[in-house]
Amino acid sequence: MQLTLTGSGRLIMMCRLLCAGGLLMVVQAGWAQTVGSTHGDTPGPGANQAAPAWFPKAEPLPAPAGEVISVATVNELFTAIEQVGPGGTILMADGSYRLPRVIRLVDKRDITLRSVSGDPASVVLSGRGWDSEAEGDDILHIAHSEGVTIADLTLSDCRSYGIKVEAENAPRDIHIYNCRFRDIGVRAIKGSAGQDPEVRAVNGSVRYCQFENTRVPPEDWLFGGDYIAAIDMMALDHWTFSDNTFRNIKGRHGGARAAIFIWVRSRHVTVERNLMVNCDRGVAFGNPGQSTANIGGKALVYVSDAMIRNNFIAGGPDCGIELWYAQHIQVYNNSIWRPEQNWGRGIRIGTGTRDTHIANNLVHGEIRLEGGEARLNHNLCARLDSYFTDPGTGDLSLTAAATGAIDQGVTLVEVTDDIRLQPRHEPVDLGAWEFRTENKDHE
Repeated sequence: MQLTLTGSGRLIMMCRLLCAGGLLMVVQAGWAQTVGSTHGDTPGPGANQAAPAWFPKAEPLPAPAGEVISVATVNELFTAIEQVGPGGTILMADGSYRLPRVIRLVDKRDITLRSVSGDPASVVLSGRGWDSEAEGDDILHIAHSEGVTIADLTLSDCRSYGIKVEAENAPRDIHIYNCRFRDIGVRAIKGSAGQDPEVRAVNGSVRYCQFENTRVPPEDWLFGGDYIAAIDMMALDHWTFSDNTFRNIKGRHGGARAAIFIWVRSRHVTVERNLMVNCDRGVAFGNPGQSTANIGGKALVYVSDAMIRNNFIAGGPDCGIELWYAQHIQVYNNSIWRPEQNWGRGIRIGTGTRDTHIANNLVHGEIRLEGGEARLNHNLCARLDSYFTDPGTGDLSLTAAATGAIDQGVTLVEVTDDIRLQPRHEPVDLGAWEFRTENKDHE
């Protein structure tokens, strides 16, 4: 069964029915008691926790092949940034590097900035501090460059941006790999944009990274304490965000922008196999508002021809996945656990969204139609407390009690494996976890 939905009303019936089977479960939701407060100065349960043992791990990068510059101090680091040539690698010795100013990568080609050990915990780049109120307290900017890899580092404790990718300066092949972002004030990764519709950041990725805040902005922060996100990027073309963990990306009043927020003329973006726990919002393609990078008189399309699949999204007071002014979007096989606060906001189909397919999602919550249109099939939305291993820690792996999800999906050529990169077996399961793989050796 497939439905095309339009209008501004709430989608209730579809949220409570498995399209192929009509299953309805009504049990007592327990998230609010499990994770505690979603606001305040402390992040609540889920903080400082490693990813589950089954979560995909980063493979070590190969040894550098070209010029190698080794650094052990901040001054050596800035000198190396100026001197590194095409194909070069800057290897950072273990230690803490407190930066007096932003690192700028301009007109660089095929360079790598990484720790010598390969352990992101061993090298920490920090700014002047979350509380510094220092204007422009960023750690790293990437502008007109091609083939830049940032790997195996921790970026921590600055007021504004951890890494800024300047799409208005046409960077290409930018890759952020196995990095940790902790207590970055405004945006861990920011992507800016200009008004030239033909200029984008082309071919990039953020993979195997960890994003976590242990603090919540105060009331006098930007926009009343809610102007904060992990990833907020514009004008992207062919980017992938995969195998990352996000914890406690929160605003003062539960209105933080999102763990992954993509907008303004972005296309061919894939968000897959991410774990998001206790973040105000999970994944946002677009928003209801306007950007100064929008072009006057042009139809507003924030994200097009993009994919959201195989993600775990647990907790957060605002929304699991939301789409605004998005077109040709595929939302497949995500597992979402909503708390009682805004329980209905599992997936929001907002104004300007069209030509979108939402299938095989497993939602402890609802799917809501809020002005957009989408084709939905084989989504199960209900109270699903017994379905997941441990929602309080974000572990939405299926239990044997998840009978309404196991073998209830529709085969999709775009989804051949699950959040662990384990293969799907027909008939496929709903959500990001393929339960049958647990018993494959016994079948």
